[in-house]
Amino acid sequence: MRAATAVREIHPEPSLPVGQTRIPQLDGLRGIAAMTVVLYHYVLSIALPPGTLHHIQNCFRLGGYGVDLFFVLSGFLIGGILLDCKSSPRYFRTFYLRRFHRIFPLYYLWLGLYVSLALSVFRYLPLSIRSIWPGWRPTLVYAFFVQNLVSKQLQGIAAAWLGPLWSLAVEEQFYLLIPLAVYFLSKRRLVQLLVATLSAVPLLRVAFSRWTHGAQYTATPLRADALAMGVLLALALREEGWAERIRQKLNWLYAAIAVLFGGVLYLAARTLAPMGRWDPPLGFSCMGLFFTASTLLALMHPDGWWSRFCKQTTLQNLGGLSYCIYVVHLAVNTICQAIARSFCGTKSVIMDMASVLVAWAVTFTLAKVSWRHLESPMIRRGHAYKYYPER
Repeated sequence: MRAATAVREIHPEPSLPVGQTRIPQLDGLRGIAAMTVVLYHYVLSIALPPGTLHHIQNCFRLGGYGVDLFFVLSGFLIGGILLDCKSSPRYFRTFYLRRFHRIFPLYYLWLGLYVSLALSVFRYLPLSIRSIWPGWRPTLVYAFFVQNLVSKQLQGIAAAWLGPLWSLAVEEQFYLLIPLAVYFLSKRRLVQLLVATLSAVPLLRVAFSRWTHGAQYTATPLRADALAMGVLLALALREEGWAERIRQKLNWLYAAIAVLFGGVLYLAARTLAPMGRWDPPLGFSCMGLFFTASTLLALMHPDGWWSRFCKQTTLQNLGGLSYCIYVVHLAVNTICQAIARSFCGTKSVIMDMASVLVAWAVTFTLAKVSWRHLESPMIRRGHAYKYYPER
């Protein structure tokens, strides 16, 4: 089975070599990942009083793991394309030029807007989100994609504006390393490297569990296992023997998903514990494996209920818009809630809910505009660079 992908994405991948087909389930999975992250930030921003609803609200903390689904998908898609194009005479050139056209335009536009507004408008926003220009250091940190490794000390709207971009730094660092690994290592050595990564990263998270939550959550060496899972999945599905074994033993795959889902329920239960930690170091491993198994099921059982769910048009559309949705959603919600609370004069559940709905409408509109006028044209321009000469 040749793994494939769509052009549209959140943490985007290069276009496909000739002959690959689109798998709509993957767009749907990106849509699911985007919505879990959006719900994580939006639902938790509503000021609910203590009680049953507040406990339910805490369960949405699991939405933060949606980033792990993005990582699994990115590892699968990027790893698969690099494996398919390993023999290309333009392997590195085409890969990086397409990454440039897909990621950089929106990213640096968003960063440029931050600089412009931070130097002018942010100091006049409502006190709750007001931000004073912190100097050029944070901007340079983000410009070089090292925000997941360096302390930024951002406050107010600046933190919301730039905060979600940490995962793009993880992926950019992944893009620097994985093409080298695929190109220079044999398949056997590549598998050994990926398995070693899967084994070492959870141990590193445990070893550094006394770090701040932010360091555990954003440092690439402590999040690389989800990316490695995706690349391993791409390798497995390019081996017909492995693909056939999986098809013949789907019941085992369902059983594995059921066991991993038990781990998900355990993580959900931890969110209800007073002052309890909801993201133990091994929680990332559990969620990464769960998302990898779920992706595999969507691919290997295309007529099953899970695959049909992922193929829903709404989810596919969200998957296509999810890059911009992910980048802008937190800043939009922060601004909408600050404005609503400044008018209301105090926190109000109804006002918070209304502002969340407005924020989603604004976020979705911005994503549609970005896709039509920025992302899609830049993707087409990037696809002008070919892995193989046209015949």
